[in-house]
Amino acid sequence: MPIESVSFDDQSDEPLYVFSGNDLLLSHYDRVDLDWEEVVERTELDERRGLVVLQVGVIEDLLDEFVEYMEDPIDHAAFVAELETQMIGKRIGRFETSIRRAGILDARSHGEIDELRRIVQRRNELTHGTIYRRPVGGWPKLPLPRDLQLEWLLYDRRSHTSARITTSRLRQDLYDAIGLFTELLKYAEYFVTVAPSPVNFRGGHYLAAPTP
Repeated sequence: MPIESVSFDDQSDEPLYVFSGNDLLLSHYDRVDLDWEEVVERTELDERRGLVVLQVGVIEDLLDEFVEYMEDPIDHAAFVAELETQMIGKRIGRFETSIRRAGILDARSHGEIDELRRIVQRRNELTHGTIYRRPVGGWPKLPLPRDLQLEWLLYDRRSHTSARITTSRLRQDLYDAIGLFTELLKYAEYFVTVAPSPVNFRGGHYLAAPTP
């Protein structure tokens, strides 16, 4: 019996690109004078940061099961609906508070939570930041030198700061997110042995229901 994925229905082989606001502004006024090397580079960087964002989203699903395990609500559906209205930072705080109250916030738990906050912070920087290209160190005085190094910067709208963004760092960001998820799965095996046994939790995708 053949298996078919119906989500992949685009028959076009035309490449897709990510454009800046200025690119689209030029196109809007029929002044299409784009630096296609810049467009291609931007697209590659945005594809990689998109992978990081998606990977961290998987971690959120696991975190939600930790929270539900500890809070043990009677109504699973209502709890999930309420939890999904909160940003991940607040959900991390809820989990930390619950295990502190239960007396199981040990060094291992601290380490996992600290790493989770670091990964989420990086995800947020990538999600909400904008990227742009410029010569390394800023624009030099005219005339431009013959040998010019270019860099891509990630601009943080909240802190109003910029930092270089590279393909190798984005690769490491992705590996960090995968590594954290693996470590959280290992932590989950330990967690269910020390956490108070819930009454209503019937098991999730990652955490098993406690055995009587």
